[in-house]
Amino acid sequence: MDFPVSAYGRHPFLRDRSGNHSNLSGTVKNRSGNGLSGATITAIHEPTGTVYTSVARGSGRYDINNMNPGGPYSITVTFTGFEVNNEKDVYLVLGETKRSDFTLVDKTDQLKEVVVVGSRVSTPKNGAETTIDRQKIGLLPTIGRNINDFVRFTPQTKITANGGISIAGQNNRYNGFLIDGAVNNDVFGLSETGTNGGRAGTPPISIDAVDQIVVQLSPYDVSQGNFTGGAINAITKAGTNNFHGTAYYIFRNQDMAGKTPGNLVDSLRTRLSDFDNKTYGFSVGGPIIKNKAFFFVNMEQQDDIRPQVYAPTTTTNGFNIKDTVDALVGFLKTKYGYDPGDYLNNPDRVSRTNLNTRLDFNLSSMNKLTVSYRYTKAERYNPGRSSNTVINFTNGGEYFPSTTHSGNIELNTKFSNKANNKVTIIWVPGNSV
Repeated sequence: MDFPVSAYGRHPFLRDRSGNHSNLSGTVKNRSGNGLSGATITAIHEPTGTVYTSVARGSGRYDINNMNPGGPYSITVTFTGFEVNNEKDVYLVLGETKRSDFTLVDKTDQLKEVVVVGSRVSTPKNGAETTIDRQKIGLLPTIGRNINDFVRFTPQTKITANGGISIAGQNNRYNGFLIDGAVNNDVFGLSETGTNGGRAGTPPISIDAVDQIVVQLSPYDVSQGNFTGGAINAITKAGTNNFHGTAYYIFRNQDMAGKTPGNLVDSLRTRLSDFDNKTYGFSVGGPIIKNKAFFFVNMEQQDDIRPQVYAPTTTTNGFNIKDTVDALVGFLKTKYGYDPGDYLNNPDRVSRTNLNTRLDFNLSSMNKLTVSYRYTKAERYNPGRSSNTVINFTNGGEYFPSTTHSGNIELNTKFSNKANNKVTIIWVPGNSV
C-alpha cells in the first residue's frame, strides 16, 4: 500500500498527487504455478543506477511503488534453487502500475521444449487518462513550443480560439495544471489557458524541460481532485549518470512568412510588416555523485514582436484621417504636454524567462529525495490595433507582468515490502501580477 502525506502551502488548490511516479507489480511463481514466497525482485533504473527492491509475499505477489517514470529498467528475480530470471528494456509510464509476472525454472529441471503462449495482461488504470511520453513529445508537431500542442493529443481535449484547453467539455479555467505535483494555475483568473503566465501570452514551462505529460479526466485516486475539467500533470527531466545537454535557437521573421492572408487574388496580397520572434535556451544534466545525486537545469528566453500596422486612408467624403489624428496629437503635446504615443504601428511585445531546476538524491536503498524549483517571469505589452473606426494609441495599451515561483520537495520511503510512504512539501507563494 502507499500512504501519501502532504504539507500544503498558501494556495487552497495544493494537494499531494500520487501521479508523479510509476509502480511495478506482479507475481513470481514456479513452473507449477505456485507462488514463490521470499523471491527477491531487483529493478535498476539504468540511466541513474537507482535500485528498487522487493520480496515476494506468500502468494508470490510483489509490489514496488514510487519509481521514476521512464527507463530503461533491468529487472532481476532470484530465489534459492531456481534459475535467475532477467527482463531488460522495461519502460514505466507516468502514473501507472506496470504488471510484470515471472516464472522461475528449477535448476534441476532440464528444458526440453519452449512453448510460447500469448495472453492479454491488463494494466491497472487510474481512470480515463492519456499519457504523452518523451517519444510522443519528440514526434508531435508544435508551432509555439507550447504544452497545448501536446495536450490536444488527448481525444477529449479541445483548444479554444484564444488558446484555452477545454477538457471533457468543461470550461478551460476549471482544469488543474501541475508541474512535478506543484500547482501552476493562473491565480489571477483571467487567463484563457488557465496557467501561470497565460495572460501574458506565454507557456508556463519550457517544453525542453518536460519529460512526460499525463492528462487525467476522472482519476479514481482520492488524493487527486479540485478540478472539474481535467488534471494536466507534467514531470520535468532529471539528471543521469551521463552528462548531457542541449542548446537551441529558434527564429522567425517576415521573410519566413507568407503574404497577408484573406485575399484569393495574389496581386492584392502584400508582404507582412517587419517582425521577429526569438526563443533560445539550453539545458544540462548529469551526476553530482555517480549513482547517488543528480542535477538538471533548463533556462529559456522568449522575445516576440508582432506588428499591428495601420495604414489610414482618405474616406469617400474626402476626410483625411491621418491629418486629423496628427492634429489631435499635436494639440495634446502643445496644450497639455502629453504624448499619447504612436497609432500607426502598435506592436504586441512578449518577453518570457523560464528557469527549471531539479535535484535527485538516492539517500539509501529505502529513501529517495527529489527537490525541484521553477521560476517564470513574463511580460506582455499589448496595445490595440488602429482602424478606420477606432484609433488606439500605444499609451492606451495593456501591460501585463507575471512572475511565478514554485517548488516542491518529495521524500519517498520504503518501510517494508508492504508499506511505502511519500511526503510532499509544495511551495507556491503566489503569482505576482
